[in-house]
Amino acid sequence: MDERHRDTIRRRASVLDDEQTAAAGTNTARCSRPARPLRRLVPLLAFLVIGLLIAREEIPAVRDAWDRLVAPQSWQARYTCQQAAIADSEHRAFSRVLKPGRINRTVDGIYIDRLLIGTMGASGTETRIEYTCYTDAQGKLVKLHRNGP
Repeated sequence: MDERHRDTIRRRASVLDDEQTAAAGTNTARCSRPARPLRRLVPLLAFLVIGLLIAREEIPAVRDAWDRLVAPQSWQARYTCQQAAIADSEHRAFSRVLKPGRINRTVDGIYIDRLLIGTMGASGTETRIEYTCYTDAQGKLVKLHRNGP
């Protein structure tokens, strides 16, 4: 910013005359704000946090990685239950996890309900089977129960 623009801004912001402002020798109006480099990062960080939360809910691999980092005990129990449910299905090669199940803590372990596995049925269409299972505190399978056909 050149000197002419600074004088214009100083005159507009000052209630003193030009001679009084020059005599005082102080700059009564600041032309620039203090620099805040983090101020530009706040919207970007907010966008990234919202994107991570949406990805965690919608993308199974992101949810799996999040649970593995944040709650490894719960992740291990859920993983064990899913693998046992897939192994229990008739067509293991064509089975997939549709819903990962809800984790409920018990006194000595973890109870997982609403685990939904999709597998190939007799006619070639997908059959949905719901499972529940109990695991101990280390994530080892104690009991697997099939709730569907």
